[in-house]
Amino acid sequence: MARKGVGKMKTKLLGKPELAWLISAILACGLLAATLLVPLWKMELVAPQYPAGLTMKAYGYKFADDPDTYYDDVREINGLNHYIGMKPIEEVTEMKLFIPGVVATILGTIAVSFVGWKRGWFRTLIVAGFWFMPLFFVADLQYWLYNYGHTMDEKAALNMGAFTPTVWGTTKVWNFHSETGFEIGFYLMVAAALAITFLPLAIRRVQGRVVAARTPVASGAASPQAAQRA
Repeated sequence: MARKGVGKMKTKLLGKPELAWLISAILACGLLAATLLVPLWKMELVAPQYPAGLTMKAYGYKFADDPDTYYDDVREINGLNHYIGMKPIEEVTEMKLFIPGVVATILGTIAVSFVGWKRGWFRTLIVAGFWFMPLFFVADLQYWLYNYGHTMDEKAALNMGAFTPTVWGTTKVWNFHSETGFEIGFYLMVAAALAITFLPLAIRRVQGRVVAARTPVASGAASPQAAQRA
């Protein structure tokens, strides 16, 4: 009896992955893993002393210079920030959690794909996790931009007052202006969330049509061959 109980438990816990979900999960995990290699966001800053502009790119876990310029962009931007009384740009706690978050989401998706009771709220939890990452990134980034623009040093050489840089668009303050926008990494996160959410539905619909096309005609509707024989 005990062995039978254990066998039933294993059957419930471990199951063959659904093809539609498995294909979608593999694609979504691949897209999410790729975000570790490319930037998510960038800021281009133009100032009188840098008419060609400075570019800083934000990965999920670090800030980086534009490789196409000879400037040390992040250092130069921090120098300008100090001039106007803004704090230096540094990695925050959330950035240290980006890689563990991506790894945990991928491992969770793999686990759910091979566990029998995934068909309930576990699958919904995984989908929510994929959407949480890009949405949280935008909200958290805007929070820090607001924080940086509202914690200015009043004793700075150039007191510009409080202002709020935007996640996307142009921010102009006196002779300084910045252009901000999302990079490929952010769009990969969104694509991963779309894939895990809608691709299984699309694949199931195609599978349903294939099965319907292969299903024999109902007995009440005689085939042309049978009609000819009659």
